[in-house]
Amino acid sequence: MSLVAARSNILEPLRDFVKVHRKPAWGTCAGLILLAESANRTKKGGQDLIGGLDVRVNRNHFGRQAESFQAPLDLPFLGSVGQTDPFPAVFIRAPVVEKILPHQKGVQVDELQKDDTVVAPAKNPQGHAAQAAMADDVEVLATLPGRAAKLASEGRNIDADRETGDIIAVQQGNVFGTSFHPELTNDARIHAWWLRQVQSSVHRRREIEQN
Repeated sequence: MSLVAARSNILEPLRDFVKVHRKPAWGTCAGLILLAESANRTKKGGQDLIGGLDVRVNRNHFGRQAESFQAPLDLPFLGSVGQTDPFPAVFIRAPVVEKILPHQKGVQVDELQKDDTVVAPAKNPQGHAAQAAMADDVEVLATLPGRAAKLASEGRNIDADRETGDIIAVQQGNVFGTSFHPELTNDARIHAWWLRQVQSSVHRRREIEQN
């Protein structure tokens, strides 16, 4: 068995978890890359994806390890857990959501035509509960203003929306991704918010399965 095939087989249970059964999933940093339907700045066959988020991710968008940084983020969705103070986000060789892709069944065919881009294999949700956990649209939950325009002026990050800024947190149904590492801070608000998201998802699934 080739190394590529072995890696793909390892990810198959995760693809089923996220895309077939549509269970709640959250990926941070490299996890965001794995959950993307498309990732660029990578060699064909060099990165396997799980998928679940209709986005194209730019790997290592912010540069090398030495360019890692911290930044306070305004995260309005945290108002649901009672606080709106800036969140101390840690970015380590972080990716960024370069583009929100249109939702489609199967593979993101247009992304397959791009050089240095890999695309997640198709997996369709099975059952009413899994389909109900889907969402056609990706919701942008957080951006990092300023850095997109700076990098674009240096000839990098051409596809990014300069006015919106860098997209660093997204959600589609019950799949969530962040460019940064909340687990490396003492601030547990995102984890508290996510646990509520999981709890709501479990309750909805039980109601659907019982009807």
